[in-house]
Amino acid sequence: MSRTVPRLHLISDRRHCPLDRFPEVARAAVLAGFDAVHLREKDLPAAEVIEAARALNRAIGDEAGLLINDRVDVALIVGAAGVQLGETSLSPRDVRALAGQSLLIGRSVHDVEGAERAAVEGADFVIAGHVYATGSKPGQPPRGLDFLAAIVAATPLPVIAVGGITPDRVPEVIAAGAHGVAVISGVLAADDPGEAAAAYHRALVAGGSVQG
Repeated sequence: MSRTVPRLHLISDRRHCPLDRFPEVARAAVLAGFDAVHLREKDLPAAEVIEAARALNRAIGDEAGLLINDRVDVALIVGAAGVQLGETSLSPRDVRALAGQSLLIGRSVHDVEGAERAAVEGADFVIAGHVYATGSKPGQPPRGLDFLAAIVAATPLPVIAVGGITPDRVPEVIAAGAHGVAVISGVLAADDPGEAAAAYHRALVAGGSVQG
């Protein structure tokens, strides 16, 4: 598969969108310009994750990449485009040894050391956050744009920003060096997910090419 790293990532969250509705919302987001959909349901049994992944594959087809969080086995079984690994998950190096070049490998990072380690261990990109205050991390202060710029400076990998990112904030995130953004409630909790997704896509286009 292509090693091109997607720029607009939609991440599942059952608190905002039940899994039986998520394929429909993901389809609307993809049609609006999102090029990656993450199935992030680490607490579910493998069989349920596989069922949800197959439903997503049917919904988005080849128009966006499906990434499975943590479950490398599920990703391989359903033919996903990639995996998203937490900092305490398998290392990118171990996943590459298992999957070869068949999977795009993302790593979630929260500090410069994690970003540097992800590059050394062979990840294809990192998701860094949380940049702004977000309901996904209640009570935790945001890390801010300086944090994001430090991550960008510390790693040669494309950096996807996450956490409280609205369409209005996309240009400043891109200006800080991010390759793209990941979104949860900004699309999932919207009255019209397709239009919300389109607003992110317009903001990304308006933000221009990746800085630096």
